[in-house]
Amino acid sequence: MDRAKIEQFYARWKLTLPQRIEGYIYDEERGLLPQRFIFNKFKEAVEKLLTGKLSDIEKIILIPGIRGIGKSTLLAQTYMLEKFLAPEDKNIIGNIGKLDDRIYLDVSQLHAEQISLHDFFSFYEEINGFHFEKPGRKLLFLLDEIHFDENWGLFLKNIYDRTKGHRDVLFLVTGSSALQIKMIADLGRRSDVWEFYPMTFDEYILLKYNKSYLSDLSSCIRDILFKSLNASEVFKLLFEKKKEIDSYFANEIPHMAEKDFFEFGSFPFTLKINNKQKAVEKIKSVIDGIIAKDIIILKNFKTHTIAKISDLLYLLAQSDLISYNKIRETLKISRPETLESLIEVLVLSGLVVKVKTYGTSYGSTRKTSKLLFVTPSLRSAILNNNYPTGLEGKKLEDYFVLIFQKIFMEKHAFKIGGLSYDIAEGGADFVLTLGDNSNIVIEVGFNKEKSRQVHNTMKKVKSRYGLVFGSSEIELVKDSIVKVPLKYLLMV
Repeated sequence: MDRAKIEQFYARWKLTLPQRIEGYIYDEERGLLPQRFIFNKFKEAVEKLLTGKLSDIEKIILIPGIRGIGKSTLLAQTYMLEKFLAPEDKNIIGNIGKLDDRIYLDVSQLHAEQISLHDFFSFYEEINGFHFEKPGRKLLFLLDEIHFDENWGLFLKNIYDRTKGHRDVLFLVTGSSALQIKMIADLGRRSDVWEFYPMTFDEYILLKYNKSYLSDLSSCIRDILFKSLNASEVFKLLFEKKKEIDSYFANEIPHMAEKDFFEFGSFPFTLKINNKQKAVEKIKSVIDGIIAKDIIILKNFKTHTIAKISDLLYLLAQSDLISYNKIRETLKISRPETLESLIEVLVLSGLVVKVKTYGTSYGSTRKTSKLLFVTPSLRSAILNNNYPTGLEGKKLEDYFVLIFQKIFMEKHAFKIGGLSYDIAEGGADFVLTLGDNSNIVIEVGFNKEKSRQVHNTMKKVKSRYGLVFGSSEIELVKDSIVKVPLKYLLMV
């Protein structure tokens, strides 16, 4: 440990931290930036720390997610927690005085100075006169971009082992989407993981326009769409909610809000940007940052191969069905395994989501996965909102994948087996497999009045019912398929 170097860094870090925090929590007019929904979970974690209710696995919480969705802002808001408390947070307000120290640390800064987490915290313990084994005080550590320390997993494992026997330390840790991939086996049972995703429509409406989020109605619609016993039940219950939903969209949702959301509304940094092209350019810079900083860390590609990633993303964005051979030919990639590695690293980085083909009955041992973007705003930015004819509906497939990951996979009330698609020509966009191995066949699109794709897939896939999102009205088709307007999907 180079003590002099760490001392210099520590002094500089302490001096500049207030300005750094302010840059994250205020907008240009010195107004407090809005909080993502997940901020409530952070408040709950801090409350457990203050009241001695943290379980062992809750002492270290990992928050993976792609760049630009507000992870650094989230940690800074937690650091300045008092500014974001409401009257209902009286338990935190009454106990916040028990918090003896808190740290916000950008690990990329440590990395730039060639200082390890281990050395920094050894120094921190020394100058503050405590040991993690028995700190005798309540401590909150907020570590941003922890993946920049190559031994971050071992560091956190050791912290966990050293803090056994007390509940006085909480580590909230952010990193790239691939955080879990590189997580050492022993850390998996010593930490909790909170996946952090781009914004869904309900969060966008609340944070952009300060419009009330009807959580009870949203939960009700979600249950109707995906927990009903049959199509007739879906139709009946949705129809009962029709007047309430129509009123909400007519009176609460601003004109063009849906279009703006799909084009650039998944990223919180666009909330204050009124110029659409500027918002698109900002999202493109996020993509460039992921390529330049995250993907290079994930896999050691040659320079000329890395240069092909932007072109690969463009091909994925403007394509419906993906032909690996055609992509290789277009990008002049000679080896199949090189393309497979590029696609895999896009998945690991969090940019792209892979949806597998349904079942094993179609006779192909090498099935082509559907490659979608984690949010429609990414596809729209890559294409500059200029979609090839007939492909604008892909943004809705992207959005359904976001919903699947953010809501279905996190809501314990939903027992989900998986998401797949029908590879056959004329097949449906998705097959949602539930925990009891029953299926819901789903098609999404703009002005989607026909149910042919869902009907085709339901002939082969045993299903509870089918859903077609994108129709003008709610309609029951042959007692097995329900056509549903897009606004119901946006309510999920």
